[in-house]
Parts: sequence; structure tokens; C-alpha cells
Amino acid sequence: MSRDFKIYLIQREEVFMKVRFVRLFVLSLVVAAFFGCATTPQPAEKTSQAGQTLLVGVTPDFPPLVFKQGNQVAGIEAELAMMLGEELGRPVKFVEVKWDAQIPALLEGKTDIIMSSMTVTRERQIRIAFSEPFLKSGLVAAVRVEDIPKYPTTESVVKFMDMVGFVSNTTSDSFVRKNFPYAQKSSLSYPRQAVNELQQRRIGMFIGDAPTVIWLVSENESSIAGIWQPLNEEYMAWGMRKDDQDLLVRVNAALAQFRLDGRLDRVLQKWLPKQYLEKMK
Repeated sequence: MSRDFKIYLIQREEVFMKVRFVRLFVLSLVVAAFFGCATTPQPAEKTSQAGQTLLVGVTPDFPPLVFKQGNQVAGIEAELAMMLGEELGRPVKFVEVKWDAQIPALLEGKTDIIMSSMTVTRERQIRIAFSEPFLKSGLVAAVRVEDIPKYPTTESVVKFMDMVGFVSNTTSDSFVRKNFPYAQKSSLSYPRQAVNELQQRRIGMFIGDAPTVIWLVSENESSIAGIWQPLNEEYMAWGMRKDDQDLLVRVNAALAQFRLDGRLDRVLQKWLPKQYLEKMK
């Protein structure tokens, strides 16, 4: 083999190696680009509305859960709403809504959450999502003080044969219509109306959520008394739109924290008798 031919072979091998290197380099760039596109994090879908105002729908007619003290919204859910806003990093604005309009207002985006003495029911769950319950409750009766001896049992309550009052479109409304076959029915606009109706003898009994009846009796104990055996078992929670899963998750996480650190119990004990809270655990 001549010297010139050897030089030719060496030069050809060097050219092949350079070509192979270039091909490998280009291929590595393509692979890197492909996997880089596959693994580069995409902009995260917004999962938090921190800083945005939390619009809390309230019907401030249900003491001690949510009601007016002067011009201020007060009560259990008012305090919990402020705690919730702080936990979520969102300022709170109370939006006063008529009771019948609470769910429509939520679905139309006029509010973000209902915190207004709302009981979890199957019918409501068709339209909205609920948080975990913050309070176990039940319906109870209020009557005039002198009538208490007439109703020694739950059975004697549901066999009531006079005019019974309830707030329209609430769980007490549906419960009375289903379970008081002998009573005449009187639909009221708000719970405090029941006090005057009882005192004026236009109704003989009022059925309402236990916390609200406790409050009404405490304000009018000389004329009104409660029959404290619950007629049923209910759970109160906060309503949100079903498509707002991020808010639902965050609200439940905040509520779990309130339970864990004792803040929920402190708020409840501020507004409700300890005996009631112990009984309804």
C-alpha cells in the first residue's frame, strides 16, 4: 500500500468521523428540543383568587348565625366569614340577598359563597356544592310559655292542631308540610316575625332551626319558651358553585384548620349555649 493511499484513507476516515459527529450533534439537539418541550412546565392554571374580594351572600335574619347588630352584619357565620377571608387571603364583602334569591345569586356570580344559616339538603345539592358542615342542628318548636305543659313529647308536637308558623322556603317549611297533618300552616317572612305572631296569638307554635329558636327565646323568655327535643337532625354548611372546586377545596381546608386549632369552637361557644353544643355533637 503506497504512502499516498494511506494518507487518503486516513483523511477519508477523518471526514466520516466529522460527518458522524455533526449528525450526532444535530440529533442530540432535536432530542433535547423534543424532551424540553415535553417537560417544560406550562403556565399553571389559576388555582387561587388571593387578593380578590370574597363575596359572601347573607340574609341577615337568622340570629345568632347571621343577623344585623345596628348596621353591621354579625353572628356566627359573620365571624367565620371574616376568619375565612383571612385564611384565603381575600378581603370579605357581605352581599345582602333575600333568602329566596340566595342560590340564584350564587349561580349568577353575584356572590361566591352562601354563609347564611343554610341547611344541607338533597334538593339544594342538585344545584350547588356544600362545604363540610360547620354545625349540627335540628328543628325545634317555640310556643307561648303557658302552653309548654301541652307538649311533653315530640309526638305531641307534631300532632299540633292549631296554627303553626315557619319561614317560607326553609327546611322548617318542608318539614311542617310533611309532618304536621292536623295543623293549619302560616308562612312567615323571617324568624323574628314569629315572636309577634305568638304574642298576638295568631299562631300557636313556631318551628325553626334550633340556634335561631334559642336566640328568640333568650330575647323573649317571659313570653316564649322552647321545646328543646329536636324534631330531626340537620347539618349547616356553606354553599358554592359546583364549578368552583378550587374555592370548595380551600374552604374545607380552612374549616378543618378552624376545628383543629379551636377557633370554630370558640366562635360557636360565644353565640350558643354550651349545653346545646354538647347535645348536638
